[in-house]
Amino acid sequence: MDNQIVQVTKNGLDELEKELRELIKVRRPAAVERVQRAREFGDLSENAEYHSAREELNFIDGRIEELEDITN
Repeated sequence: MDNQIVQVTKNGLDELEKELRELIKVRRPAAVERVQRAREFGDLSENAEYHSAREELNFIDGRIEELEDITN
């Protein structure tokens, strides 16, 4: 976050930490599995499922990074 200071309430911090745990333990592993399954469909250049799964994984990874910056 480029050394920005983010102020949140204790409840807000708890919610962000909860979201972070959910992303790391549930959503990211599911997205990784989705990418792996989509790879099995063949040619990746024309595989819409693969591209969609990669976009989702990239979003999740970005959100995890953002939340880690805020909560640490």
